[in-house]
Amino acid sequence: MKGLRIALIGPLPPPAGGIANQTLQLATLLREAGATVELVQVNPPWRPAWTAQIRGVRAALRLPPYLWQLWCAAGRAQLLHVMANSGWSWHLQAAPAIWVGWLRGKAVVLNYRGGEAPAFMARSATLVCFSLRRAHAVIVPSAYLARLFRGYGISTQIVPNVVDLARFRPAPRRPGTAQILIARHLEPLYDHATALHAFALLRQRLPNARLIICGEGPELPRLRMLALSLQLQTAVHFAGKADRAAMASRYRQADLALNPSLADNMPNSVLEAWASGVPVVSTNVGGVPDLIRDGVDGLLVPPGDAEAMAAAMLRLLTSAPEAQRLATAGWQSAQRYSWQRVAPLLQAQYRRVLRRPPRSGYTALVSSLLFPLHERFKRHDSAALLGPMEASQWWPLEHIEGLQVERLRALLLNASEHVPYYRQMFARIGFDATRVHDVRDLRCLPVLRKTHINDNRDDFIADDAGELKRLTTGGSSGEPLIFYLGKQRISHDVAAKWRATRWWGVDIGDREAVMWGSPIELHAQDLWRARRDRLMRSDLLPAFDLSPARLDEYLTRLQKQRPAMLFGYPSVMSLLAQHARQRGVALDRLGVRVVFVTAERLYEEQRATLTEAFNAPVANGYGGRDAGFIAHECPEGGMHITAEDIIVEILDAQGQPVAPGQDGAIVITHLASRDFPLIRYATGDVGALDPRPCPCGRGLPLLQRVAGRTSDFVVARDGTVMHGLALIYILRDLPQVRAFKIIQESLDCTRVLLVSVDGLPPSLRLSIVTQFRARLGESVEIVIEEVSVIPAEASGKHRYVISKVGAPSCP
Repeated sequence: MKGLRIALIGPLPPPAGGIANQTLQLATLLREAGATVELVQVNPPWRPAWTAQIRGVRAALRLPPYLWQLWCAAGRAQLLHVMANSGWSWHLQAAPAIWVGWLRGKAVVLNYRGGEAPAFMARSATLVCFSLRRAHAVIVPSAYLARLFRGYGISTQIVPNVVDLARFRPAPRRPGTAQILIARHLEPLYDHATALHAFALLRQRLPNARLIICGEGPELPRLRMLALSLQLQTAVHFAGKADRAAMASRYRQADLALNPSLADNMPNSVLEAWASGVPVVSTNVGGVPDLIRDGVDGLLVPPGDAEAMAAAMLRLLTSAPEAQRLATAGWQSAQRYSWQRVAPLLQAQYRRVLRRPPRSGYTALVSSLLFPLHERFKRHDSAALLGPMEASQWWPLEHIEGLQVERLRALLLNASEHVPYYRQMFARIGFDATRVHDVRDLRCLPVLRKTHINDNRDDFIADDAGELKRLTTGGSSGEPLIFYLGKQRISHDVAAKWRATRWWGVDIGDREAVMWGSPIELHAQDLWRARRDRLMRSDLLPAFDLSPARLDEYLTRLQKQRPAMLFGYPSVMSLLAQHARQRGVALDRLGVRVVFVTAERLYEEQRATLTEAFNAPVANGYGGRDAGFIAHECPEGGMHITAEDIIVEILDAQGQPVAPGQDGAIVITHLASRDFPLIRYATGDVGALDPRPCPCGRGLPLLQRVAGRTSDFVVARDGTVMHGLALIYILRDLPQVRAFKIIQESLDCTRVLLVSVDGLPPSLRLSIVTQFRARLGESVEIVIEEVSVIPAEASGKHRYVISKVGAPSCP
C-alpha cells in the first residue's frame, strides 16, 4: 500500500460507534502501511447545537460542505474507500461518495456494514443497487451480508473487521468475581432491556454479579428506570462512553461479555472480548452465527429471551473450565482478525479496482463495440458470456459447484441422446445421466484418452452439432489429436480468456505483441486477419525463426509499438529478454503492464527474467486447443480454474482422485463441448489442486501447479534458434502418424521416433526428411525410427521435442 493515495469516507468518533471506530482504526493502519490517507468525515460536529434537535436540519446543513470536501478529496486520491451503513446515512453520505468517484473516474471500494441491512434493502433495494453497481468493488465484513447482497445480484468480497491484538489482550482472571460487560450503544436495536431482565434472573443465583454497560444513547433514561424497577441500581453501572484505552481495561476486568442485539452483523465488541480472553454470550441474530460457533468459541441464545440469556451466563460464570475453554477458543478465533491477516485481503481489493480496464478511449471502443461486433460476425457468444462470467467468479465455491452440477447433467444428457460414442458407452456400462447430482458422479465413467478420440472421431460428433472447426493439438504433451470445436465451445473459451485478461487491468484493444506459433514459411497473414489485428492493435511476432537478426527486428518493433501487454511462450520471451540484455536494449520503459505466458511450463527463473526485463508482472495461463482455457493466474498469485466451464480432476495411476496438493494426472470435463464432448479427458499433463482460498476473493478453485509442460528449442546447423513447434507442425497433422518424438542429438543429427498406423510410405518418409532439413540444414542427418510405442518420461510427462543442443548465446 506504500504510496497509495486514499480518500477514506466515513464517520469518526464521537459517538464512538462500531463504524466510526473502524474508520479511525483503518486510517491509522493504512498510514502505518505507507498509504497517504485523507479522511472525509461524514459526521463533523455542527454548531449551533440546536440544529441537531430539528429533524433533517442538521443533515441538510452538513450536505453541501460534505459534497465539496468529497469532490476535492476525490481529485487528489487514487482510490475512494467508502464506509457505508443503512438508512439515511446511505442516501446522504455513501451513495454521493460512489457517484462522485464515478464522475471523477476514480476507483471506488464500497465497504458496507450494519446488521439492519435486510430491512433497509427490503425497503430500498432498487435505489441502493443502482448506486452499488457503480462501485468497482463492494466489500462486507461477514458471510451474512455477502449472502444478503448476492440475493440482490450484487457480488461482494469478505474483508473482516480488524481487532487490535496489541491493545486488547488477555489478563489473569480474578477468582470469585462475576462481572458482565455490555459494550453497545444505548439504542433500542441493542436490546439492553432484555439484558437487564436476564441479569435480574442471574442475580437470583449469583447475588454478587455485577453488570457494566459501556455506551451512551437515547435509551439511557428508560434503562435507568428499568434497572431501578428491577432493584438492580446497586448492581448495574452505566459507565457511559469510553475511549479505546479505557475499553481495553474494561474487558480485562470482565468475566463475561454479553451481546444482546436484536440485529447485528459482525460486532466489534465480540472481537475485542475474544482478543481480551473473555468468554462471550450473544444473541444468534444476523451475521453473529457466521462469527460465533455455538459451544465452540461462544454461546448463542435467541434474541429477546431473557431466560435463555440468564441460563447461558450462569453456565459460564459457574463453570470455570468451560468458561476458560470458550475464552481460549475465542482468543484463537480473534487471531484471524488481526491486521496482518486482514490487510492482504483489503490490499487485493485495492489492487483489483486500481487495475480495472479503462472505460474510455480507443481500448474501451474496441472492447465494448468493435470486438463484440467481430465476435457476433463470427457467430460467437463471447461478448454475451463475459458479463455473467465476471459476476460468477465472485460466487462462493459451493455456488459455483452447484452451477457445475447443473451444466454437467445437461452435457451428459445431451451426450446420451445425440453423441453415438457416449450413447453406446452409457448403454454398455449402465450409466444414467438423469441420476447425476454431484460432480463426483463423473467417476462412474472411464477416462477419455487421445487414442479413443482418434479411433472413433466421427462418433464423438453430436448428430445435432452446428458448424464445426477441425483442429489438431499443437502442444508438447502426449499423442497428436485431431478433433472438432463448435461455436459454443469457442465462445466460452474466448470469454474465459477475455475475463482473465481484464484481471490485470488491460483489455482487448490495448496494444499487444504476440510471440506465438506460425509456420516458418508463412511470411504474411491473410489480408482479413492482418486488418483485424491492426484494428485490435495486436502485432504477431512469429516464434519460429529466432535468429539474432530476427530478434533484433522484434526489439525494434516492440520499441515502436510500446505494447501494454505481451503474450506468448515463456521460453521465447525469455530468449528475447536475454538477447535484449546482451544488445544493451532496455525493455523496462516500454510501458508493458503484464506479460501473459502459456503453452509451456513457466519456470521461476523465466518469471524472474521476464519480470526484471519488462518491469511488469508475469501472468501464467494453462490450457490448450483440445482441453480449453483451463486456468489462469490472477494478480494475487492464484491459478484460478475456469470452473463455470471446466471440471478438473487430479487422478493417480489407478484412476483414483488424489488429495489436494498431491500431483496426479490432470483430467478435464469441458461443460461447453456439447458438439464434440470432452468428458473426463486426460490432458497428458501432471498437476495438483490447491485447497487454499486466494486472497483476491474469487470463488474459483485453484491449481497449485502444473508440472512438465514444455517444448525445447531446436538449433539449426547455421546456429538459428527456433521453437520446437517448428518441427512439430510437420508431423502433428499427418493421419499416418499416431505418435512421435523428436530428439535433436547434435547439430548434425536429429532422430524422429514415429508410431505409424500401417507403416510409413517411402514418399512420406522422404517428405518428412526434406521438411526437417529445410529448417535444420541440408547437411543434417534425419534418422526416422518406426517404433510400436513411445514411452513417457520418468516424470510421467510426454514430450514431443528433446534437444540435447544448448541454444547458443546471441552474438
